[in-house]
Amino acid sequence: MSSCREDVKVSGSTHTRKSILEVAVGVIKNQKGEILISKRSADTHQGGLWEFPGGKVEGSETTGDALKRELLEELDLTIESAIPLIEIEHEYEDLSVHLNVQLVKAYQGEAMGMEGQPIKWVKASDLKQYAFPEANARIVEVLNLPHSYPIVDESIGCTRSMLQHLDRLIGDGYLMIQLRAKSLTEKQFKELAIEAIVKTKKEGVRLFVNTTLEIALDINADAVHLNSKELSSLKGSFLDKKSMVFAASCHGKEDLEQAKKLGALFAVLSPVCETCSHPEATPLGWDVFKALVEPMAIPVYALGGVGPVNMDKAILQGACGVSGISAFHAKW
Repeated sequence: MSSCREDVKVSGSTHTRKSILEVAVGVIKNQKGEILISKRSADTHQGGLWEFPGGKVEGSETTGDALKRELLEELDLTIESAIPLIEIEHEYEDLSVHLNVQLVKAYQGEAMGMEGQPIKWVKASDLKQYAFPEANARIVEVLNLPHSYPIVDESIGCTRSMLQHLDRLIGDGYLMIQLRAKSLTEKQFKELAIEAIVKTKKEGVRLFVNTTLEIALDINADAVHLNSKELSSLKGSFLDKKSMVFAASCHGKEDLEQAKKLGALFAVLSPVCETCSHPEATPLGWDVFKALVEPMAIPVYALGGVGPVNMDKAILQGACGVSGISAFHAKW
């Protein structure tokens, strides 16, 4: 078994040049939906912290092979199937890591700390109570993405109606919402967005404003939702400088790859089904949606002719949840 992974032992002051470490990481859930974490040995890099199990990709191993080997050696689990979840690049002072994170879909065995390491099954919502290596922070964030991503759109009505709808969504417990109003002038949108930001911050709800990166920064938004045109025009270095959490609207493989490359927290892929709002758009269908999403290491919401009633189907097809306008508005 390899002792060198994201947790490779580093010699401190004698380590003068960063190494790039390829690491396979597994997110494993039990029947209760709890997630397995283990505690790192005190004498390793980032020692004493909790982690998602996995290890270094050795030689000519694939990520999948490395994950199977590591989880068998560390936990006595036999992995039967796994799919990409996210990829993370992170630089510590002493080394750089590239984490290939996979969601384990099926496994055999009962998890045991085969190296004497403590292990725990933890609810996703409780993961933030544990200290993880910095590179694992995004895994925790992704695992806490809600299944619903409703959109407050101008099709609902005037700005006052939009804000009332936002209040209803907040009152119903939705934790992540998109604000979109393409027909408004920049001044009108900024006024609307600033009021919406105040409302959502007060209630602990994350608001993604659908606008340009520049406008989002100007109004001090915490997160921005980029359309596919805006997404295709951006460069990674520009985003790095701005340090803005963002999501992206995607309509195919190229958009998804760009969103992943630039570090989007998640993407929205549409249209999955026929919609009244865009009758001219050719729907992807669930089979194509699944084929696009499963190999792509980025969380994706299904949008277009779908809603909460399609949640189970969407998740079975590889989505992390559903997004929509009318489906979250119809009952009012």
